[in-house]
Amino acid sequence: MNKDDGGPAFPCSRCGETASHRQGRQWLCPRHYRFGQMRASAKRHGKAVPTHDQIEEMVPLGMICPECTAPMNWLGRDGQTHVVTLQHYRDGSLAVICRSCNTRHAFAPGDSFRDAPKDTKYCPKCERFKPLSDYVVDNSRRGPAKRKSWCKPCSDQSHTSWRIKNRDYYNAKQREGRARRAAS
Repeated sequence: MNKDDGGPAFPCSRCGETASHRQGRQWLCPRHYRFGQMRASAKRHGKAVPTHDQIEEMVPLGMICPECTAPMNWLGRDGQTHVVTLQHYRDGSLAVICRSCNTRHAFAPGDSFRDAPKDTKYCPKCERFKPLSDYVVDNSRRGPAKRKSWCKPCSDQSHTSWRIKNRDYYNAKQREGRARRAAS
């Protein structure tokens, strides 16, 4: 039972602030709960596991992401895309950045996403950074990751080549659709 459920308010086992999460036998505030999650994830992926004090030193002032300058938060319920994450850069350094920047880093080669101009996105098909206007908006997604992975020219080329390879199937589906629309 936690404070949000109307239960008793316990102090955080690490800092003494009001705790909201129980992790094992200890009660933790959102900050220290997230630290534990980041450390567990690093360990699970075989990466360097910093101490709580080392992570504390990495947290930027004002909780502003050093990469995109977006305000960050401790928990996913407060906004999934800007949750604080531990970033292991490929040069061996560590930082605390938002989840959105962490995801961008995962898909860009090397640490090139740091040097990418604002309002650009990396297309893994043509392997270049392109302006956001070159990407189709995917309404089934939310937040900054709302755009398709491939740029419009790469998507168009892929769709065209698929249509040529599967011409009979494509034509049959087109005929079915036209018949369905004519019947209604």
